[in-house]
Amino acid sequence: MRILATQAPRREMVMWNFPCKRKIGTASTTLLILTSVFVLLYHNLGISRQGTARSSSADTNLRAVDAIQDDSDARVTKEWRDDAVINEAAVENRVLNAHGGTNGFNPQCKMKKSIAFMKVQKAGSQTTACILQRFGYEYGLNFVLPKKCLSVKLGFPEGMTNKILMKQNVDEYNLLVYHTVYDRDKLHKLMAPDTQFIAILREPFSHLKSCFFYFHRDKRFALLTEKNPLGKYLDNPWLYEGSKKAKKKPVSMTKNLQSYVLGWKDRFNQDREEVRKFISQLDSDFPLILILEYFDASVVLLRRLMCWSFYNILYDSQPRNEQTYSKPQSMYTEQQLQNHRNSSWVDYQLYDHFNRSLWSKIQAAGPDFQDELEAFQQLNHDVNSYCAGKPKKKKTFPGSKWNGPVEIKPQFCEDLKKERFQWDIKICYRAHAYGKDTMLAKEAGFQKYKENRENPVTTATKAKGPQRKSDQILNDLKKRFPGVDLIAVMTKSGIPVSKVVTAIKQGQYTVDGAAQRLKTLIQNTKQ
Repeated sequence: MRILATQAPRREMVMWNFPCKRKIGTASTTLLILTSVFVLLYHNLGISRQGTARSSSADTNLRAVDAIQDDSDARVTKEWRDDAVINEAAVENRVLNAHGGTNGFNPQCKMKKSIAFMKVQKAGSQTTACILQRFGYEYGLNFVLPKKCLSVKLGFPEGMTNKILMKQNVDEYNLLVYHTVYDRDKLHKLMAPDTQFIAILREPFSHLKSCFFYFHRDKRFALLTEKNPLGKYLDNPWLYEGSKKAKKKPVSMTKNLQSYVLGWKDRFNQDREEVRKFISQLDSDFPLILILEYFDASVVLLRRLMCWSFYNILYDSQPRNEQTYSKPQSMYTEQQLQNHRNSSWVDYQLYDHFNRSLWSKIQAAGPDFQDELEAFQQLNHDVNSYCAGKPKKKKTFPGSKWNGPVEIKPQFCEDLKKERFQWDIKICYRAHAYGKDTMLAKEAGFQKYKENRENPVTTATKAKGPQRKSDQILNDLKKRFPGVDLIAVMTKSGIPVSKVVTAIKQGQYTVDGAAQRLKTLIQNTKQ
């Protein structure tokens, strides 16, 4: 079946795996007919309504939240990268020759290199960010970075200010891939003049399920003892979102979060005309907003927008930072689903609009878009299969109508599997945030953490070692706070003990560094 027949929202939206299965279709002219039918049905019935009316919370492969990030490294040295000065023209020529040119369907299209990505939490944003980080690093482009390099945030949720930006001696910024809040005036002034602004959205109820359990809202809303915590929340979301404590927060992780990231500051404002103007302005500012449920189609449209090759949008098909945690298997009533539509009405309007916009772009892309999509999916599947074997020699994959032959080297396989934090380490080093020794130490620390995560200890005997190490780290931390019940203070301040310990294990913090950071966080919480 063609894309329009196969991409309808499914009951289970576990879409971050992004399967790359080749579809078998009918004549390509069917695309236009089915598109018209789909858009008509969508307009009348509402695709998100179909996708959520009988949703289940069996959403087990959620990506892990980014651990506490290293704020700074006082031991900045002068061991700057030997190849930090990059000849941009030479890099571009080398990359294009190796990977089939820029844009097979339109050779006259000139590659764009500047892109600002509004990263929405729990919406597949890390996979997208890794595509962009790899591209920017390979071409030696300038990233907007937080002063506390390796932090995942650039002024979230408060918004970006000059105080939180790392000062860099660059002519212009080409890439923005960190969590921030869209501010039209600030970001358009900050980025290069030809920057393309993009974002990614997720079907709102699927997004709620991920956020609710990932950000531990069941604990925050005192619903841990409930058999169906999310269902209880959905019985009356206004009770939890409208409390005095909740209203003091600038953002809610369970109410209109996607709209907030894109600049809708007042999550309680659902004025129809203001929302219409808000979405209309985004339509003007963003040439493309990706949809998680149709990720492959979205990145093919991205490559057309940027005049990139298939090589530039290849991605690791395995989940990013996969973490397993318990979540009840539950069904939700139509009233509960309607309550969420009413409570997060702006997010539903936003998603519905840009979902329609994506399909309009697919229709405008022409009758051969399906074939282009399948060609990319096949290449991505083949490259992932090749890289899974840990190759020692390079391999050239055949070209297609839309792309020349693609040469993949073993080093690319390593890059394909890099996570956001690993790219941050390299990008911050290139920006002179720290020296080579520190970079190598951070890389080694994260690699060890990654290996432990991917090969968990299963026997009780072997588990004693890691547990003893965690206990030792915690005891060392407690020694830095004599006379203080550190666990109680951290819990009261909303600081997760396990994540602090994990961050120290990863090498992101020393015990002393973590203690100093905790003192600051606890003090800020008291204020």
